[in-house]
Amino acid sequence: MRCTFLACILFAATDVTAANLLDWIRSYDMNDYSLGVAVSGRQNPYIGGENGTIAYPYLTSFTHDALTDSWFIIRDGGYGFRWISDNGWELGAIGRVRVLGLGNSHAQELEGIADRKWTIELGPTIGYRRWPVQIHYTHWAEVTGRHNGSTSNLTFSYPFEIDRGFVVPRVHAVYESAEHTNYYFSVSEAEATPTRPAYSPGSTWNTVADIRVGYAITPKWLLSATVGVEWLGSEITNSPIVGRDEIWFGNIGLAYNADVFNPAAFDNYERQLPTFDVRVGAFFDNVSTKIKRETSGGVPGFEIDLEDVLGAPSTGTAIEIDALWRIGQHHRLELGYFELIRDGRTTINDDITVGDVPFTAGSEVRSKIDYSSLRFTYTFYLMRDAQKELGVMVGLHLTELATNISAEGFPDVEKSRSSTPLPVIGLNGAVFLGEKTTLRARIHIFRTDFDQHEGSLNYAALDLERRLGDKTWIGLGYNFYGTRLSSRDSGIQAKLEIRHHGPVAFFTVGF
Repeated sequence: MRCTFLACILFAATDVTAANLLDWIRSYDMNDYSLGVAVSGRQNPYIGGENGTIAYPYLTSFTHDALTDSWFIIRDGGYGFRWISDNGWELGAIGRVRVLGLGNSHAQELEGIADRKWTIELGPTIGYRRWPVQIHYTHWAEVTGRHNGSTSNLTFSYPFEIDRGFVVPRVHAVYESAEHTNYYFSVSEAEATPTRPAYSPGSTWNTVADIRVGYAITPKWLLSATVGVEWLGSEITNSPIVGRDEIWFGNIGLAYNADVFNPAAFDNYERQLPTFDVRVGAFFDNVSTKIKRETSGGVPGFEIDLEDVLGAPSTGTAIEIDALWRIGQHHRLELGYFELIRDGRTTINDDITVGDVPFTAGSEVRSKIDYSSLRFTYTFYLMRDAQKELGVMVGLHLTELATNISAEGFPDVEKSRSSTPLPVIGLNGAVFLGEKTTLRARIHIFRTDFDQHEGSLNYAALDLERRLGDKTWIGLGYNFYGTRLSSRDSGIQAKLEIRHHGPVAFFTVGF
């Protein structure tokens, strides 16, 4: 599949030069899109699960992306970018937040079942648009490390315009990997009961049919709606916690085009971009840290959840410092650092062994955890004007974890220290909402599976900042950082999993 995708890229790329592609991207106007509020509903597949209804803000266009050549796409609950060649090929990448949990249900059938947390999915998309029926293939890979599975969508759509609007009926064949179905629909041995057997599903295929309609009530107001149904595969419907064979879903939204973004030729643009920025923030962190070591033959050596087992605080406040240097119009260097130190004390309920040191039940265990992260990145801006910024990024993340674990009456202290530099790629983007307000986003990712080493890193940040003076800002944001590393040497496998996320408040000074 990877070779086919690259071959299609090379084939389609013959129609356009790199310079023309950059000019096309940089001429984009965010005011072609509208901001609105939508209400979405979806049936819950779990037995006794409550159906979900949510109201949310959204970004949309008066014309469906299947009927335009714009590079920005809004599709299947995700946002992304694409390039369309003269011969009808579409190539791009897209991302979305996936939420499929048990909901707020207290049904007896789901008692003891762990809730499924939200995930982030990213992937490539490829399509062909020359025929009346358009064909698209999208591969969604889970990148937050919750299950590392994937889904793939093969979509057939027949888009057409109507007076003051559009209609887009679609059918989809959806493949879900075994890792994906296991995360959402399995029942572990610990969750099994006499009436709920353990279950581990494999990969499966689902079928989806939906239709989306948009209608311009006035030149400024757009009413849009979607309704559809998904027929679940047998590996899902056979799960003892699933109570439906199909899921109905829909949404309705109302959007207004208020031209909230700066014009691309805004004359105060240079004043918004000092050469140097220094940002100091308080990161209100929620942390999960796990250390695992397996002996030869796969026999478990130990696995420690530092927050649950050792009483380490799962929350804390860290100081976050970022320095930024803009070089010319299209280049940027950035250095970021934060450190979180936590001390814990608890009485353990069970015997545990950390490395070669046994700690017996009833012992008062003390722990000190020092976690720090240093990142250095370079960004090349594909576009950068008074309205928006979008750049591709390469860089390096260095994460360091030091743990000190001891107990009263035990002379031995177990210390472990991990320092791992990870190369990353990603995107940096921003939109300017008037002269004083900016919305910024960053995504960094890393994957490796080489020799005896395997790991992943995912970093995402969303910031909203407000200008106070010519070169000072304040802002609020939200950060997510997840690292998962494992290595095997002489039959011994060691694993480190770190996930932290939370809001951040910051102050920025420019020079």
